[in-house]
Amino acid sequence: MELVPTILTNSTADLEKKLKFLEGKTQWVQIDVVDGYFAPNKTFPLEWLDSYQDKQFLWAIHLMVNHPFGWVSRCQLVLAEKILAQVETMENQEDFLERVRSQGIQGGLALDLKTPVATLSQEALFQADEVLLLAVKAGFSGQKLEKVFWKKLDELTELRERLNAEFKISVDGGVNTSNLSLLKERGVEIVYVGSAIWKGDSWEENWEKLTRAIKE
Repeated sequence: MELVPTILTNSTADLEKKLKFLEGKTQWVQIDVVDGYFAPNKTFPLEWLDSYQDKQFLWAIHLMVNHPFGWVSRCQLVLAEKILAQVETMENQEDFLERVRSQGIQGGLALDLKTPVATLSQEALFQADEVLLLAVKAGFSGQKLEKVFWKKLDELTELRERLNAEFKISVDGGVNTSNLSLLKERGVEIVYVGSAIWKGDSWEENWEKLTRAIKE
């Protein structure tokens, strides 16, 4: 199972501080983009990432925005390697994935906490590199993993097996050292982690606990 740190912020100082901490620790960093419409929160302008290309991170962009199709070119300009977007504001899942993957970028579909797995287009699942399940309500960090998530995870795992599809299953929200092993047992391949790293003052200690737990 792969651990990917996430950053959800509207502060340049906070972004800079967290990216500096992550240097040499991880290849991938997920940047959460919230436009203030899909969720009542707003993050920094995506274009700020232009200033950090020398840090050699691979950007995974999680779009929690209206009309994510229109954001693909903006993600491309900051050299995104992966784009995940919420299906709730997507006009057509297949068109979105085709647009992303035609640019040589990995594409994925994200489901908010209460969005049923049945919302996913089966045709799109054969195009998707990844399906992201949010275990909390989209748009804010620091929330606890909700129990309803586990049923959806089982449904998605069963659907992938039934379709013989190849997309990876990932989880974002409420991930911490107490649930990593269970997530791994239930078929999760990528965990996106924010508050479990950034809470408190001991980021280094938090990171060490998470990386140790994920190897167990």
